[in-house]
Amino acid sequence: GCRLDAAVAVSGGLDLRENLSYERSIRLWQPMMAQGLRDDFIVKKYDALFQEKLTPKQYLHLMRASSVSEIDVHAIVTYNGFDSLLHYYSEMSALGDSTAFRRDRQADSTVGRIADVSIPFCVLHALDDPITTWRTMGHDPDALVRTGDGNLMLLLTKSGGHVGWPLGTNPAREGWRWMNDNVAHFASNVDRARHMV
Repeated sequence: GCRLDAAVAVSGGLDLRENLSYERSIRLWQPMMAQGLRDDFIVKKYDALFQEKLTPKQYLHLMRASSVSEIDVHAIVTYNGFDSLLHYYSEMSALGDSTAFRRDRQADSTVGRIADVSIPFCVLHALDDPITTWRTMGHDPDALVRTGDGNLMLLLTKSGGHVGWPLGTNPAREGWRWMNDNVAHFASNVDRARHMV
């Protein structure tokens, strides 16, 4: 069984393959994020490991990557021996093995590992997220939350951005209060419910 009592995914994604066609993110945000990932994660922390495992040509492709998905191809996929980027995203995504979400976006039933979630799991996502498209939540949220033992909950908001949900006219004053409060409320309610049983 799972050693966790509950889990929350904030602005993540249940099927990251959908992000490969999210043009807004690819054009605007991915180049900036790729530079940060390359500089702060690969070069500063793990450069020696990548240079040791990758060929000089593979390493050069990694250093020239201009999007997060390119970094995933040249770093994660190559380094860890995945067959392709789709193979990696399928393996890392809770909906990655769901045939219902692969067939022409038909969602007559949700199958696969998402139905095996054994703890309360809340997915918090904004529909206007500029980094991770709302389509990563699947194509039939109603079917999704009816799967398995009913442990999956979706909290989708019209606005909020990516890991933010700013409040008021001066978001700096409120910080990430809305997001943090909702995560805390979910965790405390799960804990309260566990002790009532």
